Formats: sequence, structure tokens, C-alpha cells
Amino acid sequence: MTDTLPDRRQKGRSIALPKTGEGAGRKRRPMNRHDVIAAAAFLSPFLVLTLVFQYIPLAVLARDSVHEYTLFNPEAATFVGGKNFARIFTDPDTLQSLGVTFIFMIGFLFLVVPLGLMVAVYINGKMAARGLVRTIIFLPVVTSSVVVATMWTFILAQTGLLNGILSSFGISPVAFLTNKDTALVAIIVMCVWQQLGLAAVLFLGGLQSIPADVQEAAEIDGAGAFKKLVHITIPMLSRTTMLVVVMMTVFGLQAFAPAFIMTTGGPEGSTNFIMYHIYRTAFFLQDPGFASAISIVVLLFALTISLVQMRLLKTKWNF
Repeated sequence: MTDTLPDRRQKGRSIALPKTGEGAGRKRRPMNRHDVIAAAAFLSPFLVLTLVFQYIPLAVLARDSVHEYTLFNPEAATFVGGKNFARIFTDPDTLQSLGVTFIFMIGFLFLVVPLGLMVAVYINGKMAARGLVRTIIFLPVVTSSVVVATMWTFILAQTGLLNGILSSFGISPVAFLTNKDTALVAIIVMCVWQQLGLAAVLFLGGLQSIPADVQEAAEIDGAGAFKKLVHITIPMLSRTTMLVVVMMTVFGLQAFAPAFIMTTGGPEGSTNFIMYHIYRTAFFLQDPGFASAISIVVLLFALTISLVQMRLLKTKWNF
């Protein structure tokens, strides 16, 4: 039913007045030619940049992955089909690089996820200068990876800052970056230091989205801080934890600067990450076709992780 108002000029007729809120259901005005041109003008720079710097390189990468050639003579490329992809699973250096990358990711995740949660819980509480503490923790994340790797090289070098401190206490210098037993551990520690702020900020967002009444109900039931963390906080951070794990896994998969600047993949290939191996294969060993095939495999692995993340985020989680 609609309210009516008599029209004094036309007897017997009425003017329909919409009820309150009825205007919210109006149909949208169809886009005309002017709107399309305006939208295209705003989107075209982004689309051009995406095409030039993303899709065209991907097409070139796919083309190169089925060819065998050198950068000195790219015109002499030979079509080899899937030979480069089959070679990935038989080449010892590539298999070693994949193994090193896997160990690095496991060690990195094992440290950065729980430490990020602990830092988030700490800075989520009542503390002085909380904003300043957040800034200090997040600062390494926005610092260039090249700068971070160079700084840590000065710290961990044989004659670096850390060994200087150890020497002052009468401790012999430790070969952090030149010993195969310590080089990978040193890079893991450096990467955890750099990415800890990102994990903490993501967890902090998840903590602040937990309803306060849930925490209050647990306190009324007599739950202490540890029980609230185990039975409420961690289960309700399941989505955030999964997001942090996926993001840190992708970061570990893309790690390049530490191997390139700090160790050049050594000693004895103990820090030969897959990204550095791709770079070395393409430019030092002059085998860009094989490097392109490895890149596609890594890309497919990263896409798989992203698809799993999207699938899990759409799942209804019950706590």
C-alpha cells in the first residue's frame, strides 16, 4: 500500500508518494557511452602496465621454457618441447636447490609464525608508547631486502660486528656465512627478523577482531591468560594464521637477496635458493630455457598455494 495525496487540480486522481526507504531500491542508471569512455580512461594505464610488465613476460617465459638457447645467440634457439621440464627432476643442482628452499621455508615458518603471534599478543595489551613499538617492529618490513641483507652481512661477517663482540669476551670468531652448517641458519634468523613485523601486524588485526564479550565470558568462567590464549585466541585466529602461513611461504619461495648478497649460494650450495638458482642458471650458465622452465614450475606452486588459501577463506569455520 502507498500513501496518497489528492490532486486539487485533477479530481478523482491521486499522486502516489513512496514510503520511507522505498527509494533505496531504485534501478541503477545504465552506463552510457560517456561512462564507458571515462572508465576506460582511468583503467587503461593500469591495464597497459599489467600487459607490458606481467602478461607479455609470462608469454615470453612460456615460449622460452620449451626452447634451448644461450643469451649470446638467442636467434639460434632450438625447440625441445618438455625436455627442460623433465630435466628439473633429474638435475642434481636443481634438486638440491629445491631441497634447500624447502628446508629454509620450514625453518622460517617454524619461527616467524609463533613469534609473530607472541609479539601481536604483547603489543595488543596495555602498554606505553604502543604506536611507537608497532612502528619499530614493522620498520624492517618496509626496508629494502638489499639493504637488510647488506646490513646483516656486516653484522655476521668473519670480522663483523657480532664476531667483534664475541672476541671481546674471549670467544673465537664464528664463520656464520662461510660454514655450511651455520649459513642457512643465519639467513633464516635474518629473514625472521625482517618479516616478523608483518606477521605481528596481521595477527594484531585478527586479535582486534575477536569479540570482547567472548573474552569477558571466559574471564567470568575463571579462565586465565594461558587458557584464553589456547582455547579462544588461537582457535579464533585460524583464518589469520592460515593467511600468515601462506604469505610467509610465498616470501620464502621468493627469497633471493640473502643468497645473492650474503653467500652467493654457498658454501657448497647450502643457501642456493631456487630463485638464486634460476638467476644463476640463466645468466651465468647461459641456459635461460631451463631457467624459464624452473620459473614456471615455481609459479605453478605459488598459484597452488594461493588457490588453497582462497578455498580455505571461503570455508565456514566453526570454533
